[in-house]
Amino acid sequence: MRLWSFRIEFSCFSSNDNDPKEEVSLDPLDWNDTRYLGHQIMDDMMDYLRDLRQRPTWRPIPPEVKEIIATSALPLHSQSPWEVYDEIRSIALPYVVGNIHPHYWGYVQGSGSPIGALAEFITGTMNTMSWGGHQASIYLERQVLSWLKELMGFPTDETSSGVLVSGTSVATIIALAVARNKFHNRTMKIYCSNEVHSCLARAVDLLGITRTNLIVIPTNSQRQIDVEALKASIDSNSCGFIVGTAGTVGTGAIDDLEGLADLCASHPENLWFHVDGAIGAVARCSTRLRPLFTGLERADSLAFDLHKWLFVPYECGCILIRDGQLHRSTFAQPPASYLTLLDGGITPSHGELYFSDYGLELSRNTKAIKVWMTLKTYGIERFGRIMEQNVDQALYFARLIEQNSNELELMAKTTLNIVCFRYIVHRSNSIDQQPMLNELNKRLLVLIQERGIAVVSPFVIGTNTFALRMCITNHRTKLSDMDTFLQRVIKLACELVNTSEFIMLNKI
Repeated sequence: MRLWSFRIEFSCFSSNDNDPKEEVSLDPLDWNDTRYLGHQIMDDMMDYLRDLRQRPTWRPIPPEVKEIIATSALPLHSQSPWEVYDEIRSIALPYVVGNIHPHYWGYVQGSGSPIGALAEFITGTMNTMSWGGHQASIYLERQVLSWLKELMGFPTDETSSGVLVSGTSVATIIALAVARNKFHNRTMKIYCSNEVHSCLARAVDLLGITRTNLIVIPTNSQRQIDVEALKASIDSNSCGFIVGTAGTVGTGAIDDLEGLADLCASHPENLWFHVDGAIGAVARCSTRLRPLFTGLERADSLAFDLHKWLFVPYECGCILIRDGQLHRSTFAQPPASYLTLLDGGITPSHGELYFSDYGLELSRNTKAIKVWMTLKTYGIERFGRIMEQNVDQALYFARLIEQNSNELELMAKTTLNIVCFRYIVHRSNSIDQQPMLNELNKRLLVLIQERGIAVVSPFVIGTNTFALRMCITNHRTKLSDMDTFLQRVIKLACELVNTSEFIMLNKI
């Protein structure tokens, strides 16, 4: 009989630090050092927020910083996290777009909050994959959605549904998909005003609905969708997805949501009422502003953002669907074998909610913690006061423009938190001033940004009238900022008008 001997080496368990097969982890060898770094970052970030007014609203990235970023090699080996943080502090923190600054009034970007930032740290630490199952993040999201349904006037029971998403762009895709499912893939035409957000056209393309089925309806003098023109345009031989906007991105105009709801209710089998509430829906936090959005609560689907006027950190939006079963049937798929639901454990087959059945994503982070902490810390009433504050600031700035009508022109009625205006100069000749004024105001806008005075964004009124657009979704803005900004705009415009470049332009 022969005896065999074997030697089995478990080299992966070696304690030799020089062994290239030594097991490694991303956890620090010295937790206290990482704790100190965390404390330093926390202190720096609180100072960063506290001292916002001491910095320009925006500053361009210097060429040398761009070069540092562009030439940074693939990091094959580790380096000190302190060094990495120092690098980010020098090449990133000074050169943000500026939407947390009190003078940022461009586009429609929220300014976040200190509590939201802390919530993001908790979320990153948990690092939970929130597709569904038996975990706290799912229960938090379910309750957050219940709060949002209540805020928007939707049914709070399980008959309606919702899901937190990256923003209204994705929410719009979901709403269109659910509506098409209701109509059993019959021809569906989408009716919207010419003030609608561009994400709708993108969603139409992605879902293969085609642009030929996108029907653009003219607006009335208040820049609202013309309901009578809409009625005349509806094709009785097809289904219709009617879009009402609760605050247009250009001027903040609010469509006649009640009239649109009545129209869709008269043909419930063939018409779907969708509200794009990206900007204004959350203004229902204010009892004063809520009546502006009457009819929103009757929508079949409602898309809105929490990272704008509700100041939840980017990114966070929501889609609410009145028919929860229809919503789930649109996206739910038989689970793959590795996602088999069991009688218990993490993924029980009964009693738990799986948000992957209500949207596009399987892998998804939890957005619920930052919403939960933001809403509970500040409260709906406080948000309502801030929204009223922003609207009052916009109305005040509009009045300032009217009081300075010899130099400034109000370009659209201010109904919410958006002001469109331009600087004007008068010349004696009869030549059309529009090209000159457009170029002047384009240059003025760029200078306002580049000098760090503020950030306002461009908007074209009609077909060819360039305007500066102020949108105040900022809890840090003060009423006195309006006076200061007006004075600086006029001063800068006067400087610009007296430059040789403009003098030549004025002679054209």
